[in-house]
Order: sequence, then C-alpha cells, then structure tokens
Amino acid sequence: MFRAALPKGQREERVFVLPLDGNGKVLAKPILVSVGHADGTAAIDAGAIFREALKAGAEEIIVAHNHPSGDLTPSRADIAATKELKDLAARLGVVFLDHIILGSDDSVEGRNFVSLAEQGI
Repeated sequence: MFRAALPKGQREERVFVLPLDGNGKVLAKPILVSVGHADGTAAIDAGAIFREALKAGAEEIIVAHNHPSGDLTPSRADIAATKELKDLAARLGVVFLDHIILGSDDSVEGRNFVSLAEQGI
C-alpha cells in the first residue's frame, strides 16, 4: 500500500501514516503527512502523523517513509523518531505497530523495505 502511494521516479522522501482500527483493519489509504525538500529529507512530524491518524479514527498505526537512495539503513533520526512516535502513541492510547523504511524497487537482496519493529526498534 505504501509503495503504491509513492509517485514513480520521485527523489524526495515522503512520510505516510496508515490508520487501522483495533483489529488491524485498514481505515484509509496511506495518508501523506510530509514531503522532503531539495535535500530529500522529510521531517517525521509526530503532530501531523497523529492528527491525521486520529482524524481517520485510528486505534493502531503504521508509519512509513522512503529512502530514495535505496539504502534501507535506518538513520539515527529514523530510530529516534520511531521511539518518540511509540511513546506518544502509548500516551494517546494508540497502538504503534511499525515504522517501515521503503527502498527503491531494485534494493539490495531483493528486499525493498525494512521493518524497524522486526529490528527490535
């Protein structure tokens, strides 16, 4: 779903939130909450993420953003944002399921995303 929301050939980072109900049912298509600037980096804005998620009636969320370079390595900022989002979600009574980083379609080893939840983050 996140990959389908990315425009073909774009070079900026984009941050999305996927709102789900308490049973993991998708409530809406991924919602774009931030687009990177000329340097490509997009801010992971917790306020925008939760505003859109709550507006959609989310009880659970998945956040995703792309790395146009194709490098799936989470940055320090990605890890810090994930921890902040998880903490804020708990305070709001929302289950934070995952933060996914999307690489390019031709990423190394055929896998074009990484789940920070799978990495224990």
